[in-house]
Amino acid sequence: MIKLRPYQADIVKQGTAIIKQHRFLYLAMEVRTGKTLTSLSISGLLPVRNLLFITKKKAISSIQDDYHKLNPDFDITVINYESLHKIESSLFQMIICDEAHGMGAYPKPSLRSKLVKTLIKINHDPYVILLSGTPTPESYSQMYHQVYAIPNNPFKHHKNFYKF
Repeated sequence: MIKLRPYQADIVKQGTAIIKQHRFLYLAMEVRTGKTLTSLSISGLLPVRNLLFITKKKAISSIQDDYHKLNPDFDITVINYESLHKIESSLFQMIICDEAHGMGAYPKPSLRSKLVKTLIKINHDPYVILLSGTPTPESYSQMYHQVYAIPNNPFKHHKNFYKF
């Protein structure tokens, strides 16, 4: 059983309250501070039976290791962004997008963000956690397409970034 660091436990507490209210959370945490464990711990406090964790191919085994160490009560599917088109299920109550800044194309949405949007829609508004150590590497405008797929996002009243 893993014991979270005090700052991770604080983020889990605060993040759980936020995600319960808005159904999504953006964890913009420094590199190597435990975003995976923090997000999985938050998921364990929600009514989640099946979780989809999207990441880079190189990180899949590390995320699976963290999942097994944490030993939560939900099932997990870990997949890389390039394989998202293979997901057909609508059984996920939670979707976690690691390296979310990779969806921040500008001025139009990337294929990656479009696929995530489709997954969120077919899964009927699951909880969503976005993870990144560098949420806006080049411009704040990159934030728009990272969150535009989430029904309760702060830009939901704007048809596109330019309208915002």
